[in-house]
Amino acid sequence: MKYGYYVNPLITKIKITFDDLPIAADRAQLISNMYRGLIWTDIAYGNELFWKIRQPKSGYVTSFKRGGSRHIAFFKDNASISAGSRNHKFTFVSVTACAAWNDDLQLTVMGHRNSTKTNMHTTNLLYGKPQLILLHWKDVDKVIFTSSGGKPHPGNRGATGSQSSSNPLSTQDHTAAALIKTDIPIYA
Repeated sequence: MKYGYYVNPLITKIKITFDDLPIAADRAQLISNMYRGLIWTDIAYGNELFWKIRQPKSGYVTSFKRGGSRHIAFFKDNASISAGSRNHKFTFVSVTACAAWNDDLQLTVMGHRNSTKTNMHTTNLLYGKPQLILLHWKDVDKVIFTSSGGKPHPGNRGATGSQSSSNPLSTQDHTAAALIKTDIPIYA
């Protein structure tokens, strides 16, 4: 008789680093719907070179680590990630995030299941200092991110906070999310 550790073959774990997105050194762009089996709403991404050229004083530039992802995702004020189909759920393990312009930017992450809030976590982010947020939320179908407040970080050319632009592709005044890890059920 064989003894072993059996894993459900219908569940796939994926670590989302955004490295498989097309490189666009001249612009930021929205993450497409159904990227990695999830629906991305009001979340854009940009390549490291783009940030170094366009926003050298931003926290985006300091978010990149040697050997890490060459892209970061970002949003302004509100954004979400949802399951790709109505009956699917996923486990939201963690997110690494930092403030792009402000110190003490408040980030609230909320997990939902069937339109009901099941989890919530709030933290203050610092300019240019990525912070790992471990959540391990099981069976959610939507994760909502909200950023607000904070004080402009000295030396970043007077950026005005997280409220100044309604365009999700505006590269100022956002929270930068550098890495998302999820366990997503894939049904055969």
